[in-house]
Amino acid sequence: MKSYILAAALSALSATGASAATFSDVAYGDKARNQLDIYVPDQVSNPPIVVFIHGGRWFRNDKTQIELHDRVNLLLDAGIAIASINYTFSDEAIWPAQLDDLRSAFAFVRENGETYGYDASEIAVWGQSSGAHLALWAAFDQAQSPDTRLDALVSWYAPSDLYALIPDRSADDVTDKGNLAEEPTPESLLIGAPVAENKALADAASPVFFLESLAGETPLPPALLVHGTQDFVVSPLQTERLFEAMQARPGASLVEMRRVEGASHGGDGFNTEVAPVITFLKAAFASDK
Repeated sequence: MKSYILAAALSALSATGASAATFSDVAYGDKARNQLDIYVPDQVSNPPIVVFIHGGRWFRNDKTQIELHDRVNLLLDAGIAIASINYTFSDEAIWPAQLDDLRSAFAFVRENGETYGYDASEIAVWGQSSGAHLALWAAFDQAQSPDTRLDALVSWYAPSDLYALIPDRSADDVTDKGNLAEEPTPESLLIGAPVAENKALADAASPVFFLESLAGETPLPPALLVHGTQDFVVSPLQTERLFEAMQARPGASLVEMRRVEGASHGGDGFNTEVAPVITFLKAAFASDK
């Protein structure tokens, strides 16, 4: 059965236009949204793989978000395979159900490289918005063991400190503040309680505080943190503080922050940010070798 699936996929062109083996709606766990799509470039033998985690306030969107900004074609052309995952929405189960999904997804990716044709010893993670919150969690959580440590982390405009999301919007230099404080906020839905009244729960779901719980010498993957300077949804202060916290750790190998001038929460301002991400990923995979 496995050889039939591989033969069929290898003979197909992906919907994005790049020549690749594609595998859709692959189950990585038992929950309804435990599915991922895998793209493997034809022109490279045993390529590294990046796990992409979509955004959407933890309760909307899906794994097809990887197709924005022509990311699939550009990654495939760079010789990088992709596993784009769905995860349990917060209106289906609150935190830490999503962390359980991450552990299952990465275990699946790590165990199935030979089946799908990528190098399971070279794995990175890339997320945007709420997906970047999960990407941070994946990188820090997997860093606890040499058997699971990732090769690279890419975070686009991540909420890293849930309790500070609303205060940060008041304190930053973003000119358009929006109106995002009305309860229930997405972060409150994630933890199942109003964040402003439940700091302990919010901190327990915040990757920056989990990072503090790790021994300082814990090796962290090379990290690229990207944030728009006019992001009114997730304040740039979130990534600024995360950047400083990661830089201060002796176990951090490389931490880079890119500020996208004038960009809001995603959108066209990030069209030019895909190429630097690919350059970063290729360098991280090469240095690991």
